[in-house]
Amino acid sequence: MNKIENLAYLFAAMVNSDSKVNVEELNCWYQIIEKRWPEVPKEQAGNALKNSLYSLKSQNQASRINNLEKVLAYLKCSLKASDLDHIAKDLSKMIQADGLISIGEINLAALLKWKLGLDINFN
Repeated sequence: MNKIENLAYLFAAMVNSDSKVNVEELNCWYQIIEKRWPEVPKEQAGNALKNSLYSLKSQNQASRINNLEKVLAYLKCSLKASDLDHIAKDLSKMIQADGLISIGEINLAALLKWKLGLDINFN
């Protein structure tokens, strides 16, 4: 997977952590891509997220965890600390987009803190 596909998988895991995908979260994804990676066409970003969501839905729990571990390892090695900080802010924004915070989102945020040192804000 390339960078945008890895990011899409991470964001899809967050979106899917409450088992619901809503318009606010999808709009947030497009805003994040446009702001952080303007060189990525909107269609490519949308396809990456759609494919990641489909992949997550079709995997069993062990496969989801295994793939998420691979994505986190890739991001840790491939991105600068400042990029990781931006991802934390972006994920915080996405979590807050639908106005609800789920246990799944909290658990994933804790994993991101442990694996990448990301501080996700729930306020």
